[in-house]
Amino acid sequence: MSETESLVGETVDRAEPLHEAIYQELRARLSRGAFAPGESLSLRSLATELGGSVTPVRDAVWRLTAEHALSMGATRRITVPEMDRTGIVELMRARALLEPEAAARALPYITIDHQRAMAEANDAMNAALRQGDIVGYMASNHAFHFGLYRACPSTVIIPMIESIWVRFGPFMRLMFPDAVNDLDLSDRHGDALKALETGDEAGLRASIAADVHDGLDWMIKRI
Repeated sequence: MSETESLVGETVDRAEPLHEAIYQELRARLSRGAFAPGESLSLRSLATELGGSVTPVRDAVWRLTAEHALSMGATRRITVPEMDRTGIVELMRARALLEPEAAARALPYITIDHQRAMAEANDAMNAALRQGDIVGYMASNHAFHFGLYRACPSTVIIPMIESIWVRFGPFMRLMFPDAVNDLDLSDRHGDALKALETGDEAGLRASIAADVHDGLDWMIKRI
């Protein structure tokens, strides 16, 4: 059984509609860079892969189109949207506003287990970067950030951040080949882990903000 089948199956076992499980799976894939900007998606292929009919996949795609995470042309062709300089700057600025706040709100709820999982995700991310493993890099980077943010008990700020990552993930995938040659980037994740260890809210805010701004500067140079 594939990871996708397992995920969808678990969701169905929780009595969640199949279209919701498929929607969540496609969102997760987008946020982790499983699809690249401009890539075409087939309803029938997705339905076969995710174990459902075309109808729940179409419902999920329509929802993602409304969120600007996917595009549907006049001929019903489904694609991952292209991103220009203005679009990526807007998304990254939104991240810079929301993510330090989410991190600070999460701080009182962070446990040793959270810190351990984040450290493991960071190690895995760095290893994937050195190996040129785009799937591993994107998944581990996502796990690090959301391992922190989702400790924040907000039903407002976290969904907002998630929706940004759904649109940002494909563009990060496009930029990945250049990242392999940029191993001298500052260790903002390490700074965040140190701040969590000492309960330093200001340091945590600063490290997350710096991580986002580093990413923005790095991407802008390559657009």
